[in-house]
Amino acid sequence: MHQAVTSLFLVGSLALMTACGDDGPPSGPDAGDGGTDGGICTTEHHPPDASGCTADATDYAPGNGAYEPCISDRGHYVPIESTTSSIGRVRAFEEIAALLFDPDGIPSTADFTRARQIYQEDEGLDSRVVRRYDPHFEVPAGTDCTAPDVPAAFPDYCVGPARLQPAALGALNAGIAGESPQANAGRLEGTLLSFLYVSTFKESLTCTTSPKDCDSAWAYYSGGEAARCGVGLSRYLAEVDPYAHDRAWDGALALRCWRDLDPAEVAVDLALRDRARAQYDRALIDGVARLVQFRITQAGLSTDNGKKSFYWGSATTLGAILDHEMSARSPTDAAALREELAHESAADADLARAVEAIDAVFDCP
Repeated sequence: MHQAVTSLFLVGSLALMTACGDDGPPSGPDAGDGGTDGGICTTEHHPPDASGCTADATDYAPGNGAYEPCISDRGHYVPIESTTSSIGRVRAFEEIAALLFDPDGIPSTADFTRARQIYQEDEGLDSRVVRRYDPHFEVPAGTDCTAPDVPAAFPDYCVGPARLQPAALGALNAGIAGESPQANAGRLEGTLLSFLYVSTFKESLTCTTSPKDCDSAWAYYSGGEAARCGVGLSRYLAEVDPYAHDRAWDGALALRCWRDLDPAEVAVDLALRDRARAQYDRALIDGVARLVQFRITQAGLSTDNGKKSFYWGSATTLGAILDHEMSARSPTDAAALREELAHESAADADLARAVEAIDAVFDCP
C-alpha cells in the first residue's frame, strides 16, 4: 500500500499518545510571472516510492510512448497563452500563507486584516472562489452557481459560493476579531488549498472549449513554476508526498499533450481528454489525502494547544474534499473519516481511526 510504512508509523504514534482558469486580469505583484523563488524542485523524475508504486501503462510521462509525440515531451509545461492570470491568485495564496500559515506562530489581527485585503483584491482569489463549481458532481444541465438559491440547492457542485467562500471569510473575520487565531488560520489554509485542488479539475474540463484553461489547470497546481517545481498546492504535496507530486506533474503535462494533439478551439478527442484528466486528478487527490493524513497526525502529536488547533483546523476543512472520492471507493471508510473530522477538537477525535480510513482508500496515485 502507498506509503504503508509511514502510515503505520503515524497510526502507532497516535495510539501511543492516546495511551498517554480563469480569464481576467491578474492580481498581486507577481501576477503573470514565473520564477522559482520559494518553490520546491524534485530533481529526480518519479522518486522511489516506499511501496513500489508505479504509473499505469496508459499514463503519460514525457517521451514514454503512452501518447503520440507532443509538446510535453520536452519535459516541461509549455503555456498556450503568453500570460496566465491564475498564477497571480496562487501568488496571493503564498502571500497569505506567509502571514498566517505558520503553525508555530500566532497571527495578529493586523495579519488577518492584511490577508483579507489580499484575498479580496480585484480579480483575485475571492472573485474565483465565489463562483467555483466542482465538476466531480453531476447536476442538471444549465445549473448556474451564480444564480440565486442555486448554491443552496447544489452545495457539493456549487462548492465555492456554498462552502468555500463562507468558510474563508468566516475564518478571516474571526481572526480579525481576535478569535482563536491559530485555529482560524488553519481553517483558512485548508479552505484555500481545497479551492486550488477543485480549480485544477474544473479548468481541465473547461479547457475543452477554452484551450487557455489548460494553462490555468497547470497554474492552479504549480503556481506557474518551472518543471517539477512549484508553489501553492504543489509545494505542499512535494513536501508530504514527492511521488504523488511527481505523478501530478505528469498529469498536467498529459493535459497539455492532449491539447497539443487536439488543437481545435473546441476539442474533439474527448476520450484522450478524459484519460489525461483522470491521470491528473488521481494523483492530486492521492496527494491531498496524504496531506490531510499528515495534518491529522501533526494535530495528535502537538502538545501546544494553539499549534494543535492550527493542524486540526486545516485537516477538517481540507479533509472534506476527500469525501466524494472516498465515498465512491469505500463508503464505510468515508463515513469513518467524516465522523472523526466532525469533532470540534482533535482531542475528542479518534485520530488513529481517521488515519487508517484514509490509508485504506488511497494506495497509489
